[in-house]
Amino acid sequence: RNIFDSTGYSFNSIAHQTMINLKCVALVLLVSSSHAFQFLSNFKITPPADLEIQKKVKEKFGDKKLVVLTGTSSGLGRKTAQALLRVGGYHVVGAVRDLDKMETVAELDGFDMENFTPMHLELNSFDSVRKFCDELKEFKMTKPIDRLICNAGVYQPTLPYAKWSADGHEQTMQIN
Repeated sequence: RNIFDSTGYSFNSIAHQTMINLKCVALVLLVSSSHAFQFLSNFKITPPADLEIQKKVKEKFGDKKLVVLTGTSSGLGRKTAQALLRVGGYHVVGAVRDLDKMETVAELDGFDMENFTPMHLELNSFDSVRKFCDELKEFKMTKPIDRLICNAGVYQPTLPYAKWSADGHEQTMQIN
């Protein structure tokens, strides 16, 4: 049996319409709420061992950005290292062929050795590149490389013959 209000609508039809409206609202809330908790999908609990590593990284680098710069011992690479170290927001890894030359340049130019690390890299040899990558990975721990400046290069236009790398490639192609 239907009970009517003063407008002529049945209370059952009003209740039915209200129920449909509530279902629609619940559906909208359900769909929109799935996005509301999407941030939880990236929620991670850091294990204590990782916290210890993060602490060591923070002590080693602070808030400085990590830069790897090839060809640091002369020319544009040398000036780039000076500028980055002068700014103070960077830890520069100088990837060079001749560590003795790099240490001399660093001393002459007054590099802040707390924020500069020379490392050996011979781009003429893939084995040297692999070794450098392994040493860099160990050195930086979990710190990401923020900047990679590939400055080292070879240009020998006056040679009457091609020079070859230790891996059998033409030097210009492998090093550059």
